[in-house]
Amino acid sequence: AELFDPAKGTFTATDSMTTSRVAHTANLLSNGMVLIAGGVDADSNGVASAELFDPSNHSFTATGSLNDARGDHTATTLANGQVLVAGGASSYMVYDSAELYQP
Repeated sequence: AELFDPAKGTFTATDSMTTSRVAHTANLLSNGMVLIAGGVDADSNGVASAELFDPSNHSFTATGSLNDARGDHTATTLANGQVLVAGGASSYMVYDSAELYQP
């Protein structure tokens, strides 16, 4: 993973995520951590795992997994702090479901 500094317009390497993934979402939580959820692995399989990025020490730790392995989904941080994950796809399956992450 890399961190972007908008003031300098530069990227800096940071710790690696616990799971390699693309087509995932990243949501800022009210506690300052970032939720990385779902995505697709190198074999184009959906990923159900999720992890938290802690900007205070630049580390990633696993957290509760999604109920459905999904990539190309949406994720919206709600006013109550929960994250709504909706839609997406995995291995030729398209999801019309949604689920909530509760920090």
